[in-house]
Amino acid sequence: MTRRIYILNCTDRSKEALKATAQAAGLRAIDVRLDVDHSEVDVEGQGVPEWECEVLDVVDVGSLEHVSGISPLRRGLELMSSGRFWEAHEVLESAWHSSAGPAKDALGFLIKCCAAAVHLQRGGHETAARVASRAAAVSVDPSCMSGALSELRSSCASIEPDSISRVLREFAAGALGGKTSLSSLCG
Repeated sequence: MTRRIYILNCTDRSKEALKATAQAAGLRAIDVRLDVDHSEVDVEGQGVPEWECEVLDVVDVGSLEHVSGISPLRRGLELMSSGRFWEAHEVLESAWHSSAGPAKDALGFLIKCCAAAVHLQRGGHETAARVASRAAAVSVDPSCMSGALSELRSSCASIEPDSISRVLREFAAGALGGKTSLSSLCG
């Protein structure tokens, strides 16, 4: 079965309405996530829904980890900066599996931050708060990303769950201004 994520310019439609549109096209709706400037509908199947809003992107879930010429960290940050936290989580996790030491810890921290944001997009405010708290408990080497991860870690410990998306977007946008490769993550 084909699994893909529709990134939609819909902020005024409910999760139930988006799920119903996917199901009307014969698709299995795996997940629906709502953010401040877009919606994400994760589906499986062959149908093509008739969305009542602009389709910004269609992501083939099977090819998420393989964007040639872009480091996984940079790609993860790009996705984070646009609020696409589920995709960022997956991309960063693929890099996490092959990393070690402080870089692995730093990636694990970012993955947990993305997971908190995904729970928020799903409407799980209490779960988002618990996951953000677990992220804040991760020990991050102060040298990672010139200390920016330590600042983000402090933010995760003190912010309201509703703010995690904004804080992660701002962090990622700032980090993209510098060198963002796995080899420079913590060194």
